[in-house]
Amino acid sequence: MSTSAEARALRRSILASASLIGLMASVPGFAQDTPAAEDEAAAIVVTGTRLQLSPGMSTPVPVTSVQADEIKSMAPNTLVEGLSQLPQFYGNGTSQGNNFFGSGSTGSLNLRGLGANRTLVLLNGRRMISATAFGGVDITNFPEALIRYIETVTGGASAAYGTDAVAGVTNFILNTNFEGIKASAQYGQTTRDDGTNYQVSVAAGFKIGDRGHFIVSAERFEQQGIHSYAGRDWYKAWGTIPDASGILNIYPNVVSINASYDGIISAAMTSPLYGYAFNRDGSASKFTLSSIGTQNLAGAANQIGGGGTARQSIMNGGSGDDLNAGEVNTIQPDFERSNIFAYADYEATDNLKFFAQYIRGRKTTSSFNTPRGSFTGQPTPITIFADNAFLPDNIKQIMTANNIPSFTFRRMGSIQDLSSNYKIWDETVLNSGTAGYEWNIANDGGLFDGWKVSGYYQYGESTRMAYQVGLRVDRIYAAMDAVKDSSGNIVCRVSLTAAGQAAFPGCKPLNLFGRGHASAQAVDYVIGYDPGQTITTPLFFANGGYTGETDSYVSQEAKVNIMKMKQHVIEGSITGELWKGWGAGPLSFAVGGGYRKETIHQVVRDPGNKPSDHTLTAARTAFPCQSAAAATAEGLRGQPAATAGDCANTVFIQFSKVSNIAGSISVKEAYGEMLVPILKDTPFFEELSVDLAGRWAQYTGSGDVWAYKGGLNWTVGAGLRLRGTYSRDVRAANLSERFDITGGAATVNDPQFKTASLPNGPSVSITRYSGGNPSVRPELAATYTAGAIYQPTFLPGFSVSLDWYQIKLKDAIAQVGTQNVVNNCYNGDTSYCALVTRDPSTQQLILVGDVFVNIAKSKVEGLDLEMSYRHNLKLLGGGDENISGRAFASWLLERSETGATGVTTNRAGQTGIQQSDGVGYSFPRFKLTSNLTYRNGGFSLFVQGRYISPGKNENNPTLTAAAAPQPGVSTIAHNRVPGVYYVDMRLGYTFELSGKDLEVFANITNLLDKSPPVTPYFAAFGNNSVQTNGGLFDTLGRRFVVGAKVKL
Repeated sequence: MSTSAEARALRRSILASASLIGLMASVPGFAQDTPAAEDEAAAIVVTGTRLQLSPGMSTPVPVTSVQADEIKSMAPNTLVEGLSQLPQFYGNGTSQGNNFFGSGSTGSLNLRGLGANRTLVLLNGRRMISATAFGGVDITNFPEALIRYIETVTGGASAAYGTDAVAGVTNFILNTNFEGIKASAQYGQTTRDDGTNYQVSVAAGFKIGDRGHFIVSAERFEQQGIHSYAGRDWYKAWGTIPDASGILNIYPNVVSINASYDGIISAAMTSPLYGYAFNRDGSASKFTLSSIGTQNLAGAANQIGGGGTARQSIMNGGSGDDLNAGEVNTIQPDFERSNIFAYADYEATDNLKFFAQYIRGRKTTSSFNTPRGSFTGQPTPITIFADNAFLPDNIKQIMTANNIPSFTFRRMGSIQDLSSNYKIWDETVLNSGTAGYEWNIANDGGLFDGWKVSGYYQYGESTRMAYQVGLRVDRIYAAMDAVKDSSGNIVCRVSLTAAGQAAFPGCKPLNLFGRGHASAQAVDYVIGYDPGQTITTPLFFANGGYTGETDSYVSQEAKVNIMKMKQHVIEGSITGELWKGWGAGPLSFAVGGGYRKETIHQVVRDPGNKPSDHTLTAARTAFPCQSAAAATAEGLRGQPAATAGDCANTVFIQFSKVSNIAGSISVKEAYGEMLVPILKDTPFFEELSVDLAGRWAQYTGSGDVWAYKGGLNWTVGAGLRLRGTYSRDVRAANLSERFDITGGAATVNDPQFKTASLPNGPSVSITRYSGGNPSVRPELAATYTAGAIYQPTFLPGFSVSLDWYQIKLKDAIAQVGTQNVVNNCYNGDTSYCALVTRDPSTQQLILVGDVFVNIAKSKVEGLDLEMSYRHNLKLLGGGDENISGRAFASWLLERSETGATGVTTNRAGQTGIQQSDGVGYSFPRFKLTSNLTYRNGGFSLFVQGRYISPGKNENNPTLTAAAAPQPGVSTIAHNRVPGVYYVDMRLGYTFELSGKDLEVFANITNLLDKSPPVTPYFAAFGNNSVQTNGGLFDTLGRRFVVGAKVKL
């Protein structure tokens, strides 16, 4: 779409949204004002400042505040889904989408799209432990039943709160004065009769004597996973296929010619075996091509089973399998969470209070891994020999007649065999305890009159156990080489030799020609480990070597990754008034300091790697790691070239490279903040004040770092207030960026083997690890905000605010990218060659490392608009009647990134799937959430509209001269991603029973059952296609929740 066309579309969306704002918007109170407390005695908390504000005073920091009931109306299942409706958040970690080994992102918040690790999350103003080493607090552990309201600072706040507050802060304020009992229960599912979920909660609070108070709550939520596109009519196996000039076109029914669930023979186009594929029943016949998608764009790159780089796909009428719909594919994981919360306080005197708090949360998720049990190329090619006992007769005859000793076999794991239990699941347990005090110095008229001294100690511990069951690449070669023994029995070839029996005891021959022919015993042999083994192993740490530590355990079927993180926090502060001032108001101040230490200890229980030496040198692809002579003695053949050496660095479960790591970071901090009133009650200056703040921090390995902020707050009069801030914000590297070494699969082009027809080199599958860097420096950001708030006196109940923001991030901690590591080494940068490992015999890429460094820059700029209105009515009668509305809108003007190569890419408006790497970017130019609430006595109706503006798959979709004969031409024929508008609704009625309130309610999400825009990407590595940007668009369709709440 041209720039002018995009501008017209944006103008139309703004005009449409403006009219919608006139009709919709929600809840009492304005976004910049703290909502009325559920309990009048509850303390008022103002996020974004450490000051103790006098009545009527305000700060210049933009704050969005929403009550807990409003969040539940927006999205009834989880807090993170409700907050995702606010346009300031981009790509929160919701419970939709897949879960990847080691990430565990469900429940994290992502302000401005800068990442969960740049969004600080607080509970009652206190920092919580991250859920993973990657950063980001899991808010699913918070006690939803006791949350009063949620405040989000949409600007940098490092001077007030320290590291991670680059994009802003979200603070969950609890009602710690709650008394009574309340409970709720709800049930939901989609209208496709899947995705069932339920939630129950109970909370109780009561006094203990005259000065004590105790609160306890418990919650449980379960969600059924959705592992298929069944019932979703928009799914048609969409994919992108290049035409003869390289332009990508979107087609339905795109299938792979590289691999299938039944298997494809990979052979030269001149071979008599070329074009043969196996059928479901195990027979073999010619693979049928269609006329679209098989153009010979890059020589033999599109050959059947060839593993070329163009797009291994065909369309309509050909053979091949839909590798998305035909098997399991997780679009929503199985998800469970439960948590308990306890709080107690005791007033030792009228001015001194002690308090303690405890949280325990448990969460489990599970999903099917993709790709599942695949061998479609390096590093796990499968060789089939002419004497294989399971081969159909016609293939044997061709091989015998043409003296063909073997061929390469390409296949994806089927639900009938290799993917039957190919799952990833994890369990995370959080324990957090806090103890502190608050001392309000007596109002004696002295120097310390009204000062408040407070402090607390907090200990948090997060234990995550991730389980992965997958293909045993140390056994697959032996099991696939099935032959007949002297008695005519089908056995593993290695079982015919004594050495082979010793190396592969219990080997079961595996038949993967077609589906449903592999025996259960053979599948069990090549999937997962043998449970019940007692193992004691010395522990080698990837970032520290052998420390003398050992680990004893009983093996499970899965490879288990146990990661334990601990956090200690000590903090104290003093707030109050220094001086009554010169008539404009008192000078308020806050000073404080603290210490925080975080540690990580990760142990991988891998029975296939008993020495636990995860130093991540070359990942062997020859199993067991031995000489070629030893393999011959065992009768082992078909595996990649054997390499002499020990087995310390093998990857026995396919695509599961995770290492033992350990490390700690600490920080000492001191801060100060002051609010200086300048003018008050003068013409055009009802109030003018300046807010100044600074923070010193000393991080492990980084030295002294300063953050600071200056802000101006100007109440002009007649309901108009202006505000602006400048801040220098910081983020220190997290535990992952310093110490973690996490592995997985990746696809890269290898320039070492480039040709005229493959100028970037062939596409190869490799093992990739993400490496930490203990010496990485903190990130620095310059944040600017400027805005206005208008609450006209002639229209009581109406408020509007408009804020501009800009965040410039430098020294961003990032990775250069796996492909760039390979390219940089090939181009002569020897510093990157240490991260690249090749097979010494074939020179094929095996392992590529991608460590964190300070290389990147980022800039985010935009506008935020909020409107609210509340009006009492006498329209229908029947009880207290009112209507209220609220709207949140956000314009994203720039979301740019400058990487290691110095190239800047502005991703604002990018809402589809980028064709170069398959990454979905969720940065629409314009987002709007608006809602309308009508109440009449016990009846309530809530209607919400959510709008996402049109966008693009890619913002820079052009071919280079080296990549295509038409440089400068868009690589995507249909680059436009349509906008989408969702409607949600909630009905509720509150009954009074014996003086107690009972509410019944029903929520419908995506009332109109809007399908997501199709933004496909065909993944060469997985041989399947991404259908849409699930991080932005609704993939589940219409769904409902019904429930009841009672307060006693």
